Amino acid sequence: AEGWSIKKLHREIMLSATYQLGSAVDETDLKADPANQLHWRINRRRLDVESWRDALLFAAGNLDPAVGGPPADLNSTSNHRRTLYGAVSRHDLSGLLRLFDFPDPNLTAEKRPVTIVPLQQLFVLNSEFMTEQARGLVKQLAGEKDDATKVRKAFLRLYGRPATEGDVKLALEFLTASEGSESKPRMSRWEQYAQVLLATNEFAFVD
Repeated sequence: AEGWSIKKLHREIMLSATYQLGSAVDETDLKADPANQLHWRINRRRLDVESWRDALLFAAGNLDPAVGGPPADLNSTSNHRRTLYGAVSRHDLSGLLRLFDFPDPNLTAEKRPVTIVPLQQLFVLNSEFMTEQARGLVKQLAGEKDDATKVRKAFLRLYGRPATEGDVKLALEFLTASEGSESKPRMSRWEQYAQVLLATNEFAFVD
């Protein structure tokens, strides 16, 4: 009817109610169709490593949007370019790409595997890359007048939704807690909290 226009077909699909569904679970629908065969909700999907790394850099205000140019080493903390421009070696694949299910460049793969392993979360908790992005996010929030306002801005920036009162209460309890008698931590309270926000499933998954 539309002259075999793929663009118009895409528009029809993307404007449909089914395509725009979220992943929220309705108990009645879950009982009737637990496997979601009738598509009453979207199946939750984790961002691929390129999209996730780019989103981290953007949220921290560190993303370099320049187009084109030579590939750059993804292991370098000073590399703020989009992951699309990361160097891919068949003999020495970047640890970040390997850890987050980038396909083996020596093989043909019809699709990427999706794994959830402890090493991925250890990277999020301990890598210098994540620390740098946490500090960048704190800088993005520095202009706000108080901690509660910063928390609300962070939620909008990272998750695209307002923070609930529970979110704000939990954040303020952590941010105002005493550091104790231990030696000065490597990261400030706000940097630690920012790293936690960046490490959440809500940031890494499409809902």
